[in-house]
Amino acid sequence: MNTTSRHRPPAYTHAKSVRHPRPVCGLDNGPLTRVTEDPHLVTCPDCQELADIDALPDDATAGDPHVIEVLREAMRGATRKIDGVVVDPTTAAAILTVYDAAKPATRAKLAALPLHRMAQVAWRVLRPHV
Repeated sequence: MNTTSRHRPPAYTHAKSVRHPRPVCGLDNGPLTRVTEDPHLVTCPDCQELADIDALPDDATAGDPHVIEVLREAMRGATRKIDGVVVDPTTAAAILTVYDAAKPATRAKLAALPLHRMAQVAWRVLRPHV
């Protein structure tokens, strides 16, 4: 009987995060884990879906005049990422509804906000009593 071998937990390979050096899922299971850029090698059950989202390129940044065009594409159903945040069609439609109804001076202020703040303002205008 060999008593020197031990049962080791399985080694997980996490997807590499673009924004920080840790795995995409945020977990670190110890010294046996690895981080990779190759999506075919990912064995972590939490990283597989998140790796696709993290791999999306940023389409625009806040304050960029291009951000409204990117939101219009997101509203039509295309997945877009702005400032590292994935934008869904419902949120894009809410932001654009408020943007299109605003005066030009207010449009410029709204377009200069970070995306999370744009979404907060849009939902507050569209659903004021919630």
